[in-house]
Amino acid sequence: MDSNNCFKTNKPVITFPYWGNYTIAFEAFFQKLGIDFIPPEATNENSIQEGAKISPEMYCFPLKVNIGNYLGAIRKGANTIFMVTSVGGSCRLRYYGDVQKKVLNDSGSKVNFVIFDQNPIDVYSKIKEISGASFGRIINAAIFFYKKLKLIEDLERKAQYLRPREKKKGETDMILKTALERLRKIQTYKEISNFKKEISEKLSKIEIDKNKDVPKVGIIGEIFTVTDETVNFRIEKKLGREGIEVHREMDLSYHIKKKIFPWKDWQIQRKIKPYLKSTVGGHGRDAIYEMLYYIKKGFDGVIQLLPFGCFVENTNITIEGYLQKPIQEIKVGEKVLTHKGRFKKVTQTFCRNYQGPILKIDCGGKLLTISVTPEHPLLSAKTILRNRRREIQSFNFIPASEVKKGDFIAIPIPKETKKIDYFEWRKKYKRTPKWEDIKRFPYSPELLRMLGYWLAEGTIRYDSGTNKKYKRGIAFHFAKQEKDYIDDVVGIIENNFKSKISQYDRPDRPNIMELYIGNRNLAEIVFSLCGEHCDKKTLHNDLMTLAPELQREILKGFFRGDGSFRDKYGETSYRGVTTSQNLASQLFWLLIRNRIKPSLIEQCIKNRKPSYMLKIATASEIKRLGDEKIKVTERKKFIKHRELENYFLVPIRKIEIINFKGKVYNLEVEDDHSYVANFVAVHNCMPETTVRPILEKIHKETGIPFLSLSLDEQVSEAGINTRLEAFVDVVKNYHC
Repeated sequence: MDSNNCFKTNKPVITFPYWGNYTIAFEAFFQKLGIDFIPPEATNENSIQEGAKISPEMYCFPLKVNIGNYLGAIRKGANTIFMVTSVGGSCRLRYYGDVQKKVLNDSGSKVNFVIFDQNPIDVYSKIKEISGASFGRIINAAIFFYKKLKLIEDLERKAQYLRPREKKKGETDMILKTALERLRKIQTYKEISNFKKEISEKLSKIEIDKNKDVPKVGIIGEIFTVTDETVNFRIEKKLGREGIEVHREMDLSYHIKKKIFPWKDWQIQRKIKPYLKSTVGGHGRDAIYEMLYYIKKGFDGVIQLLPFGCFVENTNITIEGYLQKPIQEIKVGEKVLTHKGRFKKVTQTFCRNYQGPILKIDCGGKLLTISVTPEHPLLSAKTILRNRRREIQSFNFIPASEVKKGDFIAIPIPKETKKIDYFEWRKKYKRTPKWEDIKRFPYSPELLRMLGYWLAEGTIRYDSGTNKKYKRGIAFHFAKQEKDYIDDVVGIIENNFKSKISQYDRPDRPNIMELYIGNRNLAEIVFSLCGEHCDKKTLHNDLMTLAPELQREILKGFFRGDGSFRDKYGETSYRGVTTSQNLASQLFWLLIRNRIKPSLIEQCIKNRKPSYMLKIATASEIKRLGDEKIKVTERKKFIKHRELENYFLVPIRKIEIINFKGKVYNLEVEDDHSYVANFVAVHNCMPETTVRPILEKIHKETGIPFLSLSLDEQVSEAGINTRLEAFVDVVKNYHC
């Protein structure tokens, strides 16, 4: 049922995510509004397992925790879930309302969701809708909520200071527990004021060792796991009892202030720029900023807490050389293409079992279709329909679950080039060769065009002697009517080499003319630059890094040799076909680099090898190929994709949701934190995981002890305790 009309059919009974001690402040907010609500079940081992049991495995740990919280409240009568987006922050939890609703509905719990946007107007309108309260009452409830929230955070900070110094171990936590129970029952501002004085007096009476020199550890990471002790296995209490003072910048009021005062975000970005120039979601940037802050303040250690969060097997990743490689085969250290159109090293690979929905997003055929978990961020342009035309509303990384048919996904336009003038053949022969001893193959426009012809029509010729197979020359096969292309190749060879060119009629193929150039060096050079066999031809990396205007000559030759041009009303297209998947991928990127957006289509014809068709489907882009032999009629433009300075945007044609069980994969990439999957740009899945290599780099540069703990439903407290004990020893030694 839609949240806009659920209140017209039955009275809402609200519940909401359990969030550690903050739950007390949320309860006070609903009480002040006069809303019927049932508090969520406190997070415990049973609720976590219950939530994890019905949640998709690959989803973020906080989502599973909240599902478990909801189930207890639903059994008690709650029918509407109040889903607060991350106010002022960037937690992925805000994207999960629809997913949580589907998970609960599929499990038989039919509930409504009220999902809040970060816009204050939207927050106010939704609260008024569910409560019917006046403006004054809503403001009063918000102020009361904030006072309780600040008091909770103040109490937690005082406890962080007192725990390592108290002489009677456990006294601070006992007083804190009693104080929070009392705070839950307070109903008025006057009671808050009196309580504040009273609890301050009680805490001041705790006997502490004021002269004790205690180590200090900063806690950083994702806000939910950092602030909810039931999720992080009470890490602050454990460290405090070991004589370590804990500090935590990450709290809810901190993010509310960031929402009100946006320059705080700008300050963070400026401070972390030497380590991270791009933006990431979650609380990745905050984590870097806080670690640098703790180092500056002379802390003795830093702990990162993060939830463990992707693509299915055989998703192709664009690697160096503009080749495609299945994601499960990618290794640490390999370079992959990023959303910035450059190649960066993979620093970490991830693989995990997953059971749940996969979004199959079709951007133009099988090869441009990605199958991805719903939370994985894609570089997308959201659109609105205005005057029968889709207009771009925003362009950023957003979760796959947020995109819809008609939105766009980005293909980066790579722009990196290297100035390489020629290919050098260095083989030395024992005897002076009888053929022209070609040592350099210049990367001139006409010789590059010749390579394009050879990719489409060429073969290597061999002779067999003394039990060895020698390359003896190269051959081209043209249709006899392609006289212009035959003459072009002959002219290129004559202008650049002294080797003899022979032309043959083929009795077995009467319509074919064969050109043969007998030169072993040339055969070896062409083999090195382009490979051989129609389904294995691959361009040398030199050719993939040349300037686009030179690469255009390769494209001209290929499309002339294996191309089919149509120019009639209703269809203007230029198609080229190859049976080499590697070559198809490389030619695709050569076209993209020349600002020509092709379609790439896999063709499976019975009793034939799979082939790959590159199709340029607009007159304006065919003209960009710059082939004077192709005459294109000017027609009215009908272009579905969009072109930006650094990207082509391809429209989403269709989205399917499929049930999936198996392994899913993800990569961490240095600097840009993104990669290209099935030709479209995607972000690393978990922002906190994304910045972990940066935090480890800072740790190595400064020597400060660092521990990163990934938390999910499969992590045991015993395992956390073991790692924590070892870390405490390191911190104490570092402090000394």
